[in-house]
Amino acid sequence: MGKVVRHETVAVDRSPSGLAIRHLVTGDQGAVALYAGEQWLETGERVLLHTHPVEEVLIFTAGTGEVTLGHETSPVGAGVTVHIPAGEVHGFRNTGKDRLHVFVIFPGGAFAQTDIVE
Repeated sequence: MGKVVRHETVAVDRSPSGLAIRHLVTGDQGAVALYAGEQWLETGERVLLHTHPVEEVLIFTAGTGEVTLGHETSPVGAGVTVHIPAGEVHGFRNTGKDRLHVFVIFPGGAFAQTDIVE
């Protein structure tokens, strides 16, 4: 059976970069093939360069920033979705004055293994 998740009721955890994250859809809630998390970065905060052994999707919903994919950097903000293939070095940061808000999606029921590369 499905489940409605009210974001404000989910405990805030820390991502591998040490930033706030909420794990919204996980195996603990019955998800088998999907993970969804909510992350926000304050001005100047960044997710360190890293890799995962699986694909990832980032959906930006507010703020402005930039994402690094391999050796390329691109602007991101509300209305931008980023697909990251398994094994690609990536990271992102808030370059604006407002909070950068992003949803993180992985296959599987947990936040993917993360290997920091910097």
